[in-house]
Amino acid sequence: MSPLLARYYRPPFIGAIAFVGVFLAVPLAHSLGVIVREVIGKEHAFAVFFAMGCAAAAMFIVGVKRNEEVSGTILGYAAGILIWVGWASYAFNFNQVSLGLPMADMPGGGRRPINLLFIQGSIGICIATMLFFIFNKNTKCNAFRWIHRVMRIDLGPPDSGQNRNICRITFIETLYVTWFCYAVSLFAGDTRYLGYQSVTTKVIVAASLIWGLFLLSRLLKFQRVMAGIRYAIPTKAILWLPLGEFGPRYGLYDEVWLKPAEYSGTMWAVLGVCLVLFLGAGFLPQRRQAAPVRN
Repeated sequence: MSPLLARYYRPPFIGAIAFVGVFLAVPLAHSLGVIVREVIGKEHAFAVFFAMGCAAAAMFIVGVKRNEEVSGTILGYAAGILIWVGWASYAFNFNQVSLGLPMADMPGGGRRPINLLFIQGSIGICIATMLFFIFNKNTKCNAFRWIHRVMRIDLGPPDSGQNRNICRITFIETLYVTWFCYAVSLFAGDTRYLGYQSVTTKVIVAASLIWGLFLLSRLLKFQRVMAGIRYAIPTKAILWLPLGEFGPRYGLYDEVWLKPAEYSGTMWAVLGVCLVLFLGAGFLPQRRQAAPVRN
């Protein structure tokens, strides 16, 4: 390793590379959906989103078969993001498009796309199936382990982690974290439940910001970039709530990722930075030290 690279290939830079790359993929995914609908056209959206999901599934299969940490982490995350945009998110939108449903009128004024109501309605399935992963003795998730401790559930000693398939784990974590956090933001902003101006919602936003910054502080201590990328997936999801979902709602800044034509230069720059970080992370020497101890 060159002296210049060695200077920066250490904490906190490793964690920063992981977080920025993972975080920037979220606005890119939003922009991708907007481009397909508004540029390619809604009449061709099904074919494009279906092909996108197929490509993501192929990436997932390759990552699972290779069963390597670097390719498994990057392909698992990319496949999770693309399948959410191409298959899951469009599937929620399918009834609205097929039936020609209008925007839904919300109590207190305002309108909301029908597909967002379908995402809210699926939260029960999300939580019900998530129980399978929560009560898994081999889970590495800090939040799930905390639930085990609080509920005093002993699932027995975990199996050896040597045979874990990194791609499969990264993929499913990306899907469920995106699904759950998206639903939370929708319920918090829905005036039938809380609403953006509710005190409870503002507490949730503040708590998410504090929790996300705490996770980020831990991430910045990581010494392995691929482990950092996997840890950054829930970290970015929690921080996206206050920064990506609620910040624009409170008028702090514009949602540039939903206006890629208007902010094309910005989004091209985001794409460039994201690609450089992920490609660079893939070529970095992969340290064998353990990640920081998680409580």
